Amino acid sequence: MGFVQAIADIGALDIQPGLDSYLKFPLEKGGKVIRIYLDIEDMQADCLKIRGISQIDVADLITSPEMKKKYLYRDKVGANVTWGFTPLHKIGKPKASRDANAKEWIGVQGDWQKDTKSHLYKILNRVLMDYEKEGIFQKTSSDLIMRQLEQKLETILDAFRGRDSHVVLFGGNNNGIFIYPGDIPSFLKYFQVKLQQSLQGKHASFIRACSICGQDSGDMATLSSIFKFATMDKVSFLPGLDKKRENLVFPLCRTCLEKVSAGRERVERTLSSTGVVPGLRLWVIPEAVGPNNNDSVRNAVFRLEQLWAERELETPGERAEERLFREMAREDNDLVFHFVFWEKNNAQELIHLMVEDVPPERLAFLARKWEEAFNAVVGNVERGVNLDWAIKSLYVTLSRFAGKSEGDKLVFRDFALKVLGKMLRTEQLPVLTFKQIVVSRSARLIFENDNWDEVKKNMIYAQVWIEYMNLINRG
Repeated sequence: MGFVQAIADIGALDIQPGLDSYLKFPLEKGGKVIRIYLDIEDMQADCLKIRGISQIDVADLITSPEMKKKYLYRDKVGANVTWGFTPLHKIGKPKASRDANAKEWIGVQGDWQKDTKSHLYKILNRVLMDYEKEGIFQKTSSDLIMRQLEQKLETILDAFRGRDSHVVLFGGNNNGIFIYPGDIPSFLKYFQVKLQQSLQGKHASFIRACSICGQDSGDMATLSSIFKFATMDKVSFLPGLDKKRENLVFPLCRTCLEKVSAGRERVERTLSSTGVVPGLRLWVIPEAVGPNNNDSVRNAVFRLEQLWAERELETPGERAEERLFREMAREDNDLVFHFVFWEKNNAQELIHLMVEDVPPERLAFLARKWEEAFNAVVGNVERGVNLDWAIKSLYVTLSRFAGKSEGDKLVFRDFALKVLGKMLRTEQLPVLTFKQIVVSRSARLIFENDNWDEVKKNMIYAQVWIEYMNLINRG
């Protein structure tokens, strides 16, 4: 599959030996780390003797390459498992009040031992207890840590403020300097053992040939160890239909597994967007056409990553016209692009749309037709004629016709994705269906909206989209 090969090629650009390819940052967009300094008698010991908590502070999450190794983080294998790869717990963004934050930590009734939704319960039962069970902590260490966390709750609440997402991270204390999990041998050993267990495919003993490189190996895993949508029960991702062939589903040797894992981490961190269709993530993955074109991939990835970085530095007003699709349309013919729209739902990853092998000239064609359609309906204007604006405007336009109905908005979101998929695949677009939506919902749009300028603007955009789809269909 081109998508998997493209991910592997990106991972191979800068792959590092060891665990680096299996690691990621705990938060995708940066945030805060509440650091719990454990008083450890000997940090070099195989089994750590915890004497208590000596300090708690908050720090920015740093996304430099060396810090990825220090955080030693990898997503859990499932939402309800009672262990993770590192002593870390995600707590999200603070609530509006200190009292609300306190209830998140100790439970609504203040009895966190029985409140399975409280942070203290989750920290004990889904993080710390397994370290004790696996012999990384001495017995009763978890109870000691939890007692002191409860005693130091006010300090934690002082640190848990602002608008950023937060994580709680346990580490050591060396004369007031926080020692990250990646620098503590027993935590590193725990990570390695859990990683080996998670990568061992269910049917790995029956698999011999890697689906990417074709090499025979006894140390194999399957793609589901990296992508949660790469499983037999999700038919939206190949090959997923025949359970009798489950043991043949994208077997990967350890070398290719490292490449795919590293590629996913890089795509998720720097080539991912949540602003195109609300509620969904978009991955943009370049792939070289033909052999020995790694430089083309490297250059394209670098340019797109630079664009992402520049976008993060722009003000909200400047960000209204992003340049992602416009820049891709300028790439040379040595590349094609893969687009994946997917949704994270707890431990599941649900693909809504995957379009592979889209050449830059197709994007350039779509950009030209949007400019023609916009100018034909609105007139010559300086703004609103780039392809990024066009793609984002489709769901925005449809959602306005959905009114206040969340159910209708989901239906129109699926329809918008269907249209986008056909646009990228060079298929005929459903102009008649779009017209029917606009005509049947126009009265509702006017009735539910007190702002006539917004109504008029939405009707104009609907007209632009009808013109646009007709132009695309005519080629």
